[in-house]
Amino acid sequence: MKQLNFHQPLLRNTYKRFSPLITNRKTASYLTLTLTLLSLSFFGIFAVRPTLITAVSLFRSVSDLKQLNTEYEQKIGDIIRAQAEYEKILNDIPVINGSLPQNPAFSQVAGNIEKFASREGFTITQLQIDNVPISTPSSTNRISEFGFRVIGTGDYQTVMAFFSHLLNWRRIVSINSFDMTPEGSTNSGTLRLSLRALTYYEP
Repeated sequence: MKQLNFHQPLLRNTYKRFSPLITNRKTASYLTLTLTLLSLSFFGIFAVRPTLITAVSLFRSVSDLKQLNTEYEQKIGDIIRAQAEYEKILNDIPVINGSLPQNPAFSQVAGNIEKFASREGFTITQLQIDNVPISTPSSTNRISEFGFRVIGTGDYQTVMAFFSHLLNWRRIVSINSFDMTPEGSTNSGTLRLSLRALTYYEP
């Protein structure tokens, strides 16, 4: 092998140290292979690193998507169960709205009372409904009420049947006072009913 001459002392000394290794073909082959592997490893890290980062990022994204999918499935299940419960009470909603309407509905109150009286043969001589503010703030979150008074006449069965209608009315009614006295002679069997009650609504 041709002897190389280096002007720099450092390069000359380095060459002298590794010269025996380089001159030995077997050693030189191992050295070349080692340097090649080191070079490939060194540059391979820079080449593979972006791919590894991308793979890790995709793995995290897939994991996040799986978690999000699980949460959505739970929410969908909750909606399905809520829908099933709603369908169970769907037929009861008119009853609920009738028991506690969103407005006073004075005409319905008066109409139903007169219908109950007509059905049982009870004669209404006076029907008075208390005044209620026309506009009610929507942010009160309170149940509102208004009172009404009924005075009428009928025999005992008629009066009690009319009174039973009020108690079993779909709309919520609470009786505040109830007075039943004979009307005219005691032999006539006619009674005079006077009652005050409250009914409610949720504006």
